Amino acid sequence: MSVKPHYFIGIPFPAELAEPLYHSISSRPDFSFHKWVHPLDYHFTLVFLGSADQDQLSFLEDKLGLIASDTSCFELHLRQTGTFGKPSEPRILYVEPEHSAALFQVREQVKQAAAGAGFKIEKRPFHPHMTVARKWSGAVSFHGRLDPLEDDVSFTASRLTIFQTHVDQIPKYEHKAVFPFGG
Repeated sequence: MSVKPHYFIGIPFPAELAEPLYHSISSRPDFSFHKWVHPLDYHFTLVFLGSADQDQLSFLEDKLGLIASDTSCFELHLRQTGTFGKPSEPRILYVEPEHSAALFQVREQVKQAAAGAGFKIEKRPFHPHMTVARKWSGAVSFHGRLDPLEDDVSFTASRLTIFQTHVDQIPKYEHKAVFPFGG
């Protein structure tokens, strides 16, 4: 039995910034994680879709095209790391952007479009972040040292992307459909 592909909608992180950010974070001796996300997989998830049929994706692509054409590019500023999970053994290390009203607005529009296409939307509050590592592997407890990034990292969010997950590949996220912002 084959596994149905899973999809999500997100904002990709620029490849030219991903490698330097990866090296800056992964080289910190206090960050001992089992698995580091491939820099080309860096992104900000707006809505997780799960499996989808072609009709759902086609409907959603039409809606995302309209949303993107009415959305102006906007800046995201990354300055801080954070974790999810137990403070002593976090399961996720992430980088978070400063609050962006534009990001929350586009996320709300994408969420409504996905719901209209029949996707079940998670109920948790939106917490924008970019996962960079998973599963604490340190010999001692993580001490919660979440200092600001060494360098401020900013980029222009310029498109929405439907990603398909390929769990057996590295990088594992394929850009299935891209919708450039129009403004």
